Amino acid sequence: MNGMHETPLKNDEPDDGALAAMVLAGNTELFTQLVTRHTDRIYGLALRLLSNSEEAEDATQEVFLRAYTHLGTFHGSASFATWLYRIALNVCRDQLRRRQVREQTMTFSYVEELWTDERYTVDPERIVLALENRAVIEHALAQLPTNYRATLLLHEVDGLTLSEIATLMDAPLPTVKSRLQRARMALVTLLDEATHAEQAIQVQQDAASQHGLPNTKKGA
Repeated sequence: MNGMHETPLKNDEPDDGALAAMVLAGNTELFTQLVTRHTDRIYGLALRLLSNSEEAEDATQEVFLRAYTHLGTFHGSASFATWLYRIALNVCRDQLRRRQVREQTMTFSYVEELWTDERYTVDPERIVLALENRAVIEHALAQLPTNYRATLLLHEVDGLTLSEIATLMDAPLPTVKSRLQRARMALVTLLDEATHAEQAIQVQQDAASQHGLPNTKKGA
């Protein structure tokens, strides 16, 4: 299902465009109806991009503040939900820039080099294990550059088409297609490597335990 499809309205309920027009005409209290209709999807997007509930809440509030302030720029050429998503993406980018700790992002040249090597394989069982670990998934997503992470989440989680994502991100369709493909490749690689590293550590710990070696952790 398309992630930006509107929630079905009752027969007597005005659609988003009509509500926006009424707000601009002076019925400002009606803006709360737009907030109610779209809060869940905007918060969900912010949470997936930021991986922090408090920051996602702040971002959601900022999205609707910007939407209210700039409502006059909504002309109905796209749906209200699409217009909000574009604002949400910009707000989340701003949030990420304001983080004091620089995000560690992977280089795609490394991934492309791996995937062009005919000898390179990933272990499907490790991928399955990784997909069952939310922390591993979030850590892997955090290593993707913002535009790639956003493209992947909007398509795979929110169900947006590539054309819709291109419109949201003001990017050519071929660019969006390339981002999605490279993001998928990178994510699979990161998940495989993360699980492989965890398994290697577990093997070492098991071996040490079997041989009665002392615990080398600090403070043991």
